[in-house]
Amino acid sequence: MPPFARTSLILALPLLTTACAGMSTSKPAVAQQLDWSAAPVYSTLTLSAGFQPDPQTLDVMAGGNTRASVVSADCAGFVNAEAPDVDINYTAGSYPLKIAATSASDTTLVVYDASGIWHCSDDADGTDPAVVLTSPPSGNYNVWVGSYDGSGQLAPATLVVSESLSTSSAASAGASASASSSYVGGEIEWGDDGSQWSHDGECDDPRFAGPGVASGNIEADRFHDASDCRSLYEQGRLYLR
Repeated sequence: MPPFARTSLILALPLLTTACAGMSTSKPAVAQQLDWSAAPVYSTLTLSAGFQPDPQTLDVMAGGNTRASVVSADCAGFVNAEAPDVDINYTAGSYPLKIAATSASDTTLVVYDASGIWHCSDDADGTDPAVVLTSPPSGNYNVWVGSYDGSGQLAPATLVVSESLSTSSAASAGASASASSSYVGGEIEWGDDGSQWSHDGECDDPRFAGPGVASGNIEADRFHDASDCRSLYEQGRLYLR
């Protein structure tokens, strides 16, 4: 697979350029609090849309000595700051991408996606975390599996990567991704209420997905239904694509 180039478009901070395993990437200095550029502790998964078997699973040890909140106050648990646990080189198609973890212990996730956006999750499914991207970009994803317990003891866990959402998880994807997965790369730009459909109790901005989104959204309403979309986002009824 050809190397991927990734540039963060979210944080307006000075950029560092680092060469890593044949990849030339530019990322904001704040990202260095978790070293995304280091070789992953366990493995690199190279996957293309439609991959089989689905799901792909990998056993890891969750946890570390660094608070995930170094990325954002919205990120829970403790991770290994020195390197990601797993990298995923992903060639996207028309499928969603779900990155999750299962464990007998209470685990968390931190994902730095191919667009340079940070995602965090805790308790999306019981005490298991999951990050769901409905329109995942192609590129490299850095994944940390954290432990909610700050004792420093590592816990056995399984990383799960899938393009297939079960009926139950598909129905709750909006709520899970919004309530339990935090978009932390930067503040969401809500825009204004210029849409003719604003203040109707539904989000008409096509940047969002989930049960609170109106059907048949059009590009002209992008950034123009701020009040509805923000209210529904805060209720956990939609999430940013």
